[in-house]
Amino acid sequence: MSEKALELPGPEASSDSKSEQQLIKSYLRKVDLHLLPLSFALYFLSVIDRNNIGNAKAAGMDKQLGLHGEQFNWVISAFFFTYIFCEVPSNILLKRFGARIWLPFIAVCWSLLVACLAAAKSYGSLIAVRVLMGVFEAGYVPGFIYLTSFWYTKKQQAPRIALFFSAGVFAGIWAGPLAARLQSLDGELLGYQYIFIIEASMTVAVAILMALVFQNYPSTARFLTEKERTAALEMLEADRALSPTADYSTHQVLRALSDWTVWGYAIIFWAAATGGATQAIFGPTLIAAMGYTSTRAQVLSAVPSACGFASQLLSMVLPRLYRRFSVWIMLFSAAACAFYAVIATVEDSHVRFAFLCLSNFALSPNMPLVSLWMSNNVLGVTKKGVASACTVMLGGIAGLIGSHIYRDQDAPQYRFGHIFVCACNAVIFVVALALNLYFRYENRRRDREDESLDAATLTPEQIDDLCDSRPDHRYTW
Repeated sequence: MSEKALELPGPEASSDSKSEQQLIKSYLRKVDLHLLPLSFALYFLSVIDRNNIGNAKAAGMDKQLGLHGEQFNWVISAFFFTYIFCEVPSNILLKRFGARIWLPFIAVCWSLLVACLAAAKSYGSLIAVRVLMGVFEAGYVPGFIYLTSFWYTKKQQAPRIALFFSAGVFAGIWAGPLAARLQSLDGELLGYQYIFIIEASMTVAVAILMALVFQNYPSTARFLTEKERTAALEMLEADRALSPTADYSTHQVLRALSDWTVWGYAIIFWAAATGGATQAIFGPTLIAAMGYTSTRAQVLSAVPSACGFASQLLSMVLPRLYRRFSVWIMLFSAAACAFYAVIATVEDSHVRFAFLCLSNFALSPNMPLVSLWMSNNVLGVTKKGVASACTVMLGGIAGLIGSHIYRDQDAPQYRFGHIFVCACNAVIFVVALALNLYFRYENRRRDREDESLDAATLTPEQIDDLCDSRPDHRYTW
């Protein structure tokens, strides 16, 4: 018998491979069922809770409380002062307490504060409640991104992170019509008070379900069989997914904060979130300025959001067709830049509305794409957690700045705001191009040096501390 024949896998090997594939499919099916529906639902509601202040204004809250000048803009931005600074600490606490406890806890806290907005009687009380909301809601998005790194390989993360972010745009589809229905309820409360109370109660219900269903890590998940757990852990180890047993590392925190590429991802997320946040909050205002009534503008605000939702679903597929995140990000940012330039220059309200829809289509994919790009390239348990939080942290700055770019004095054209978002998308293009060139250069350098990782002489902690500087790591560009 030839040596070649001896090297061919026998039926037992083929059978083992098929059995392992079946176990992985079963694992992914169970994990998706336990994590994704509730994560999607809670992000959907968190975006509604964060932005329903805009719907409340359209329902007359500003007049009822006597807000004037820039006061409403400061009420919006107050949320982001704490949101910016609490994301990194929140991810550290998530690692300490586990997702099953931490994520439902912060959700209940922010939703109770949303309900408190219904009782606010002054500008000062609105500011105080929004500041506290930012403390708790800050941890949810970076927490979910970090959590998926423990459960999925990098390739498996792609459609799931895109699906997660699509919930935010999906919320925009329903926020306006839902608010319009709630503000029309008959009762002892004012219309905008019903918006806050009922939407907050929905979030509490989902958070309680999450506490009952969620599990922290594959190694401890009760819904997995031992065979599924073993196959999954081997798969995750081969992909260098994060280990729940790795300790917190101050060294990795400093590496994340001093890594310019981490801030490159964060700048892209900030610029993309600026457009997304302003559309979510000021969408009804921008549409009302085109000549529609308040209730009609609330309903029509669902159309641009639906366009954004469609493009975010598309972002689930694009990295599978062509795994070059920078290319997709540059294409979408260039399109958004052009669309906003049109909105800022034309007078016809129908054309402006059409391009508002197109701009939302171009804006929406970049947040999930850059989050996934970061998650693919950053290694190290603590560094990835900090990088995830830093990326989303600058999204909070987007909300802070975006709260002031659509100013009452610029109505009805709001040219300043549209030009600002146009410039943000130009920034996205430039930063994505810079990261593209750097990662290609760095990959070529590592290929030339042809170094290898001697895992036999290093402990798992030492390997983890190498982060994405490990010689066998190649960046996705």
